[in-house]
Amino acid sequence: MIARQSNTTEKKGIHVLFSNFETKLIIFYTLFFLSTSNSPRHKQLTMHDINFNILKDRAMDVDPDIRFMALEDLRKFLQDESAASTRTTLNQSLENFFPILLNMLNDQNPDVQTQAIKSFEPMVKYLSNETFSKLVKKLFALVQQNSSSTGNVTGMKSFTVSVPNIALRSLFAQSNSRDKSEFVSDKLSNSNYRFDPHLARYIMDYLIPQIVGNPVTIDSIELLIDLVTEIGYVLTQDELLNLSLYLTKVALTETGLIGKKSMVALERVVALVRTEVVIDKLLAQINQSIEPTKLFVIFQLYSVCLKRGIKPNSIDTIYNTITSNLNIEATEEEDDDDLDFDNLVKENSLKDEALTTLIDLVSQHFLPVESKNTVIALIKSYVNYNPLAQDEDFIDDEEDDISFSDDEQEDDGDGENDGSWKLRAKATILTRALLKSFPDTLELLSKEVLPVFSFADSNDQVVSEVIKSSIAIVNSTSPRDSTNVSELFPIIAARMKLAKETQVPLFLKLVESLNRFDNTSLVLEVFKIIKDRKLITSGSFDYLQFYSSTLKFHDNLPPLVIERMSSDFIKNLDDKSFNMITDSIKCLSLLFHQDSLEKLDAIVDLLIYKVENSKQYPSDLVRQSIIALGEAYGRADKQKILNVFKHSIEYEGTSKTTIDVLTQIYSTDIPSEYSYLILKKLSTSIMSSTEATSVASLLLMNKIFERLPSGDYDDTAGNLVQLLAVTNKANYECIFHILIKLVGTVLQETHRAPLLQTIVKLVNEGKIEVADNSFFQFITTACNQIPDLYNFFEDGLNLNSELSAKILAICASQNKLENKIMERREEFQNYYNSNINDSRLAFDILFLGYVGTHIEVKELDVQTLIGLLSNSQLTNDDNISAASTALGLIAQKHIDSAVPIILNAYESSEKTIIRGSLVDSLSIAADACNEDQKRVIWDKVFNFPVEFDHEVITELKKSGELLGKIPVVDELTINTDNLKTTYLILVITKSLLNNLQATKVNNTLLDSLIKSSIEWLNIVNIDIRQIVVGNLLTGLHSKPDTILPILDSIILPKIFDQLQAEDSFKKIITMGPYKYVLDEGLEIRKLCYEFIYSVISLENAVIKKYNINLEKIASKIIEVGLIDTQTDITVLACINLTNYIELHKDSAVELITRDGGNAFTTMINNLKKQLSKKLSAKASTQDSESHQERIKSIIKLSKKFASVVEAAESIELAAAIRVWNEYNNDLKTNFTIYYNSTDGV
Repeated sequence: MIARQSNTTEKKGIHVLFSNFETKLIIFYTLFFLSTSNSPRHKQLTMHDINFNILKDRAMDVDPDIRFMALEDLRKFLQDESAASTRTTLNQSLENFFPILLNMLNDQNPDVQTQAIKSFEPMVKYLSNETFSKLVKKLFALVQQNSSSTGNVTGMKSFTVSVPNIALRSLFAQSNSRDKSEFVSDKLSNSNYRFDPHLARYIMDYLIPQIVGNPVTIDSIELLIDLVTEIGYVLTQDELLNLSLYLTKVALTETGLIGKKSMVALERVVALVRTEVVIDKLLAQINQSIEPTKLFVIFQLYSVCLKRGIKPNSIDTIYNTITSNLNIEATEEEDDDDLDFDNLVKENSLKDEALTTLIDLVSQHFLPVESKNTVIALIKSYVNYNPLAQDEDFIDDEEDDISFSDDEQEDDGDGENDGSWKLRAKATILTRALLKSFPDTLELLSKEVLPVFSFADSNDQVVSEVIKSSIAIVNSTSPRDSTNVSELFPIIAARMKLAKETQVPLFLKLVESLNRFDNTSLVLEVFKIIKDRKLITSGSFDYLQFYSSTLKFHDNLPPLVIERMSSDFIKNLDDKSFNMITDSIKCLSLLFHQDSLEKLDAIVDLLIYKVENSKQYPSDLVRQSIIALGEAYGRADKQKILNVFKHSIEYEGTSKTTIDVLTQIYSTDIPSEYSYLILKKLSTSIMSSTEATSVASLLLMNKIFERLPSGDYDDTAGNLVQLLAVTNKANYECIFHILIKLVGTVLQETHRAPLLQTIVKLVNEGKIEVADNSFFQFITTACNQIPDLYNFFEDGLNLNSELSAKILAICASQNKLENKIMERREEFQNYYNSNINDSRLAFDILFLGYVGTHIEVKELDVQTLIGLLSNSQLTNDDNISAASTALGLIAQKHIDSAVPIILNAYESSEKTIIRGSLVDSLSIAADACNEDQKRVIWDKVFNFPVEFDHEVITELKKSGELLGKIPVVDELTINTDNLKTTYLILVITKSLLNNLQATKVNNTLLDSLIKSSIEWLNIVNIDIRQIVVGNLLTGLHSKPDTILPILDSIILPKIFDQLQAEDSFKKIITMGPYKYVLDEGLEIRKLCYEFIYSVISLENAVIKKYNINLEKIASKIIEVGLIDTQTDITVLACINLTNYIELHKDSAVELITRDGGNAFTTMINNLKKQLSKKLSAKASTQDSESHQERIKSIIKLSKKFASVVEAAESIELAAAIRVWNEYNNDLKTNFTIYYNSTDGV
């Protein structure tokens, strides 16, 4: 090869001849092409394929550029996904290339050396476990050689990472979980999925002993950090303890960079600890090492352990060690002349670490309650701590004598800096931590700490922390308790006069937090200071945020304030930053509500310019301008704004926003001509394919038609008819409101037939509801226009529905079609006298019932209908329902006389079906009752004596729904042993959960009802338990504030009790020679699993806030649900667990790793039991389908669960994982078809 290094004259001559790099590359690629073009594999190679023989030659070329390009080609080749198809061959080729690549780590050319380092990471995924292990050993051997040679030469430890170590560490960068900061992240990877767990275990077993068994170096510590971070999940808790003890020893004995890095490594290790035992043993070792010279490191070690979040047993020792080193009395007693500055710096540095550790202890909620006052005393001691201050009154109320120039700040930082500013900052941070952990300290902190904060501190960082902590105190304070925070007003004003300009935004944040209180005087003073100091406030997001907050909380600001804001807004609207313009426009909506606004016209003109020149600005900016113009409309030149909207409504990007704004501002003073122009646009936009635009257009159109006189709107009418046929039910009300206004146009021949056909179609499909008032108003209006509308509907409508009866009744009544009414009256009489169960009777009753709301129908009075319902021969359900509905309708017209008659019939009836029908009538009539009549109904129905059993459940449901509409809260007895009363209360509760408005009184009532109903789960009755669980499910969705506070502690334990099948609900049914067990409790359990599914689906923030124990929920499902004999429950259990894994994978990992994997093992065993169930030879089609559904749900769960097992894989779970792998293999083998067809993603 011409590029191969040689000592021969001939080869040297060739190198001279081709010294030009480009020429050599051309020759190389020519040779490369020739060497591969005749190969039988050539046609299959990609453009990124590579010849390793040529690659080796290039990698050993004397020219560093050739060597560099060889490695670059290797990197590109390895990053090409098509290379994966040659993995078997590639593994061997890469292994053969190792010697050359390892040698290149010592290349004299730094670029080649760097490229060699980069070459290792891409090859990892192509190496076998054995080859990868060899590479790790080779690289680690180089690392050890480097450490030995460096130590021998220099006689001291190196503080730079060696090149081989960088390459070795790159092998473990597959998961990209290494955080970029110096501090441990809570986003550490639990496992490295690209590494086989067995390989990870092998690597750990090989490297860890050699790392901890040899002298510590920067290489070994850096490598250990990456190993623990990336594959530390394979370490057992005992191994983590031993590693923690080793790193603790290193941290205590090593100084400099190695000591610091060992602390980082310890953070990584402790992050994987899951038990108190490890933390306690680690802290025991740390406590044994306490010496005055080691306290600095001891405090850092304490912090690492505390931040893990596992409460140790030695909290008192940690706390006492901290506080014993925070005594400042000795320092204060010394004169300034006697202070040893170097010693003071050391003391302050140690106190800084002590305060940091105390902050960690408090933040983790580990501080003993009895110690919180001591901590407050410490805070007070250190918030102004400055032993080198010339004046004892460093923070004095007379702040005019203190200068805070930039020069003084520099002196504080670069002169005699004793580090005391760090203590003042940490004491201030500690205030926030204490307030968060102990909210009851608010009053003490407000009275004793807030007034002595170092607002005038010469250190910027201290001032920043002071303001943050002050804001925390202010935000925790109720507006009713403003006395303490109001003392900040003069302090803030005084400081803003003297503070550096860069500090002013910090104080503005504090003023913002005070806007919830009556701080108008402070706001005015702040604006005066801004003016006096001639501060530049325009173009600043800090000031813009301050303006926004101030406007939000103050309705009538002084003219000086509004003047300043307006001037800045005008400048901001011409700013170069679109973000600044947009955010300023958003604030204008608040500004326009202020009384004093002289520059309104100038602002409006700028907004108009933005809309008219919309192509120059982002669409969001233009839309915000339109919204702001809408806010200004009432006070600005209305015609100018309307003209802008006339054009902006034409463009797609601004049409929807313009329509929304016009809907908001539309009133009678808008000219009719303008309305006609807008209607023309709306006639088109209601047909928009974008649902939001269509709905917005309908709303504006409806508003316009409410103010416009009748006219010819042919295009609009036609489009509305088309829209009605395809739009959602939610839009029907608005459409029919508009059609009422256009009834003269829409019922002309052009549109009449399509409209009426559409109405018939919607009615027959059940898309119109009986309670849709706008629809029936339109029908009523249409009857006046079309006398024969009755005939059209009678021919087209399905006459088996209440809706059709109501439509025809309206048509007959409005057009006084006495002959049609008479026909129905005669039919009614005929059926009533001959066959009251004739299916056609229902329609006649409903028709006459609705007619009876307009005119008297003597055949259908209250007594007649009660008599019909009481007739023992009446058994047709539709006729019974029709009669009860008609009775309710007639009763509404004669409410005073009808209700007592119905109640009397109700009390005297002995049949539950009759009483239930009468209750239905009362539910309709109740809408017309006054409060006294409602109370009478309540008393009669609630107190009606009836023996509770399953036969009266339907009646009681109806009674409860009626009472839920007319609740008499003061008579709603909760403490009862009567089952009938209990069931009624539960039905009423369900109604209230759905309909009751949230008020303090109502919420208290619901809380009481829910807590009582939970106890009723102890009642052995299927109907009661079903409705209790159903109510809890309803409440979780409709009234979560009632359910969530007691969910984990009270509700879930009761729900868990219901998951077990009970013998009390099992019935033995004999069918011929066979006996079957009927599990009537099945429906209760199904409801419970539906409730649990909803709990698991709650947002993580809600779960955390209410301390919902997901692991316990999943454990119960595994223990009970997966062994249930009912297939439906098995399926639901699998669905719940699958949902649990999808939403809370980390929790699932935690569940199966605790207690040695007990839950994991139980789950495997229970799933095996389910899969072992065989389908009976005499199984029905339904049984076969259920059997298949059960298997599919188990397979889906198993596939989903595989990722959890992979994430949790460790030595401690080795036995359970072996069982899992066997189970999984059996699953694939025995249920191949189901396994391949079931999605587990």
